[in-house]
Amino acid sequence: MIDEMFTGRTLFRYNRHADRLYLEISWGSDVDIDDWIVVECDQILDPATYSDVWSDLFLKKYSTALIKKQWGQNLIKFEGLQLPGGITLNGRQMYDDATAELERIEEEMQVKYELPVDFSVG
Repeated sequence: MIDEMFTGRTLFRYNRHADRLYLEISWGSDVDIDDWIVVECDQILDPATYSDVWSDLFLKKYSTALIKKQWGQNLIKFEGLQLPGGITLNGRQMYDDATAELERIEEEMQVKYELPVDFSVG
């Protein structure tokens, strides 16, 4: 961003899964007494090192919906096939439910976590 070009180096680093916040500031000159520091951030980590990334709630919901969609797509080929015990799987309904769930999850991510679009005037 153009703002980062003029302000210089990053003063904060945070690792969510390691639960570490690094403040690279000079406490005497950059921060005064009674100043507040409020930080919200995420960083991409190697899942082999930090296995906590696999317990992310969004990842679980999104991957479950993708698997459900694929399973529904596979079952559409066998529409009307009756399983032992009289059970009939409806692949079309499963596919449609998963598609709606994916749209809801993606919209939720855009509303909650996506940065607003910057408009250029002039």
